[in-house]
Amino acid sequence: MPPQPAKGRTKVASETKTLKVGDAAPDFALRSHDGREIKLSDFRGKRVVLAFFAFAFSNT
Repeated sequence: MPPQPAKGRTKVASETKTLKVGDAAPDFALRSHDGREIKLSDFRGKRVVLAFFAFAFSNT
């Protein structure tokens, strides 16, 4: 049986910058539930709320 591709995260951040109140968030891209790539910069000039749920909807 051939090896299966890795599930979940395949890249690890090499450096983490802590943001302060009022700092501009760096641009990033994530995949939506239907596979589309969504970039923070797509919402420039609009109010955005980011909500992260670590391990939500996973088997972890």
